[in-house]
Amino acid sequence: MPEILTSAQMRAIEAAAIAEGSVTGLELMERAGAGAAAAIQAEWPEARDALILCGPGNNGGDGYVVARLLAARGWRVAICATRTADRLPPDAQANAQRCAALPILGWSAENLQDRLTVADGPLVVIDALLGIGQTTDCSDLLAPWNTANDHFANLGHLAPHTVSLDVPTGYESDSGALRAKAPFEPELVVTFHAEKPVHQMLRNQGVKVVVVDIGLGGESA
Repeated sequence: MPEILTSAQMRAIEAAAIAEGSVTGLELMERAGAGAAAAIQAEWPEARDALILCGPGNNGGDGYVVARLLAARGWRVAICATRTADRLPPDAQANAQRCAALPILGWSAENLQDRLTVADGPLVVIDALLGIGQTTDCSDLLAPWNTANDHFANLGHLAPHTVSLDVPTGYESDSGALRAKAPFEPELVVTFHAEKPVHQMLRNQGVKVVVVDIGLGGESA
């Protein structure tokens, strides 16, 4: 049976590994992003267009890693970010700066809509907005995405593939409780080291969950 960790347990494992010097937060972010990029490419090998939604914390930092690595593999990548790099935590900021050559757009329905309509083939939208720390309502944060996605669908375009990193934005990791009126709806969730309590509920809804090993030991699969 796969290991299931609460958000507090996951944070404690990461903090202990960093404190003992076996890994840095930046290295964990790189491993998480690399595993997610590989899982996305394996799931949709024909896709070459990605839109990454990068949030204000380390989940957003994971998204920047995915963006950089997919671009290095020949994907056409654009990022819509809720914050500028100078307002991010240190590790996420470092990875945002590494993406300086990629299109990084402000967080608005108009920018999202523009990027949704320029894909020349299968498009993958990657939710790296919020991760395991969601406890309050994030409907306002998601509003630009939901507006753009609804407009895109109304134009008759083929729906993009959707991925969430760690936990879909709009869900609480430990309880599965909704934290948005209209949460992000992924086809695939890529989580790190171990499953979280929310993932079984998502599986029951037909969402595929992939666990990526980020080198913390234990029973990651």
